[in-house]
Amino acid sequence: MKTHFFNSATRVKLVALSLLTLFLQACSDAPAEQLTVEKVQAVKLVPAVSNAKLVNRTFPAEVSAVKTVDLSFEVSGRLIQTQLMTGTLANQGQLLAQIDPTPFKQRVQEAEARLIQATRDLERIEATAKNGLVSQSQLDNAKTNFELADIALKRAEKDLSYTTLLAPFNAQISERFAEKGNYVQAGDIVARLQDVSRYYFNVNVPERLVSKYKEGSLVGANAHIISAPDKVYQLEYIEHATQPDPITQTYKVVFAAQANDTNLTPGARAVVQVSLESQSDEQHLLVPFNALQGNDSEGFHVWKFNRDTAQVSKTNVDVLSVKTRFAAIKSGITEGDLIVAAGAAQMREGMIVKPYKAEL
Repeated sequence: MKTHFFNSATRVKLVALSLLTLFLQACSDAPAEQLTVEKVQAVKLVPAVSNAKLVNRTFPAEVSAVKTVDLSFEVSGRLIQTQLMTGTLANQGQLLAQIDPTPFKQRVQEAEARLIQATRDLERIEATAKNGLVSQSQLDNAKTNFELADIALKRAEKDLSYTTLLAPFNAQISERFAEKGNYVQAGDIVARLQDVSRYYFNVNVPERLVSKYKEGSLVGANAHIISAPDKVYQLEYIEHATQPDPITQTYKVVFAAQANDTNLTPGARAVVQVSLESQSDEQHLLVPFNALQGNDSEGFHVWKFNRDTAQVSKTNVDVLSVKTRFAAIKSGITEGDLIVAAGAAQMREGMIVKPYKAEL
């Protein structure tokens, strides 16, 4: 009888212990469910960009000197001195060629003698005219002879100065057309000089590109010589033609390089790369088409990412047009805003996301 009581009490304790265990498990399960942390979703983010586009175009080009000048004498004579070695550089004012000055010096001496004689005649006649012994016509003729003699002397001196050719600027001698001892006529080309203080790169731009990008702005230009592609020269815009070539319908555009390089020589073939910022008439922003949510009746919106809170917010936008890959936005966002580009349909207000990064 005593043993039976002990067994019943034991069973009661076991049942109570089992119930207590179940209760504790139930209590511990509830907080565990409440403490479950929601997984942060990774999304693809892209910045809203302006409709301005940086467009690069390459064109064949020819290198030229800043200017090319043909040198010639203004008087005729025989060359007695030349310093016209092609390919060499000449400083401004340097003597390049000279013709025999002997006959021109003689003409100066003759003109000086005639002027002296004319001066004496005029002085004598003026003195006589005071006494009324010569006519007015004689006095006028003496004055005319003096003036003509003075003019002849100045012309002879000028012709003498024309017997030398001096470099008009720092130049490179590109061609020589006369040799020492040759008799040259006035106006004959003796040499050709090139101003190589800078080098010009001349390109011909198709008319359609000029029309398409005439509202854009030049960002930069560079070039390389075909024979030396590793050397790149930064270019400066100089000028462009406003009328197209009637045959090729291209516009000539000139750039310049400030460089002293043996690879740069007039006539060299080059490739010029021009960077243009093309701008359409109306300013707007572009976002991927997949980022756009909504419809025409209810309006459109995108999900904008907040860099500080890592949350997304619904942002209404005015849509100008929709193309194959992009939507043109007139207002609602600013350039540089990060927009959810993929998975926008799963976003909700205040949702925390993280930028998607592709695994390497």
